Amino acid sequence: MALNSAQKTNDLRPGMTYNEVVDILGSPKSTQMVNGQLVARWNLQEMWKGYVPYDMVFNSQDQTLISWEANEADFEKKQEQMKEVVAVMEETTNETIGGNVSATGPNDQQLMQQFAGMYYSFSAVGGGQTGGTERKVSLCPDGTYREFSETGYSGDAGTANAWGSAGQGGTTGTWRIVGNINEGTITTVSASGKATEYPFSRCGNDCIYFGNAKFALAGPAQCK
Repeated sequence: MALNSAQKTNDLRPGMTYNEVVDILGSPKSTQMVNGQLVARWNLQEMWKGYVPYDMVFNSQDQTLISWEANEADFEKKQEQMKEVVAVMEETTNETIGGNVSATGPNDQQLMQQFAGMYYSFSAVGGGQTGGTERKVSLCPDGTYREFSETGYSGDAGTANAWGSAGQGGTTGTWRIVGNINEGTITTVSASGKATEYPFSRCGNDCIYFGNAKFALAGPAQCK
């Protein structure tokens, strides 16, 4: 879900059908029957807080919305679990990576939780060529990241000089962040020990620049 997607709950009304709720919030993360009622859960992003589980209770007969609320108990439980994971990650990355680059440094842990997510970018080419580069960057809340890129280009289609090329790539490592929700710096350290700084600036709720590349928030981070 997009940044501050929790505000979409303001559009909910008792009596709405299950499908109407899905139209507003998207597909739920899970559903189950509890005490004869259908309970669906969405993970919605709250600005300055992170992803919070919201439980929606529906009438099991006609699947109309009865009530909804943020499950603060589950949120706090997951936050405690995340702190334990981060503590382990900090112990692991406190040593030098690749023999010469440290993965540690200034880091805003709260901001890291807010920025965790999957980011997508596509850059196209012109000038008689077709194709472009697709990038997906998954910033995980435990301080690790995964990046995948795929490129494909072609030119002079329909002629004897037609050509094409394609390639794939991917990296993993750790990341840290300083600044605020609108601008700052993200530092990535690859598994090989290469550290790279990316100044970031927000261009909308779902839009952000990492360096000169424009990315869209595509959903929760994929960390497994």
